[in-house]
Amino acid sequence: MMGVHGVSMVGYGLLGWILNLVVIGIVVYASVNLALRKNR
Repeated sequence: MMGVHGVSMVGYGLLGWILNLVVIGIVVYASVNLALRKNR
């Protein structure tokens, strides 16, 4: 991932957490959708 060294650590502490959760949610959602499509 791209990030500015100093800012990414301090400024994006909480924001990075939320972003990670959103990305994980999207990945899980996509994988579940693919799994459901393959099962049908």
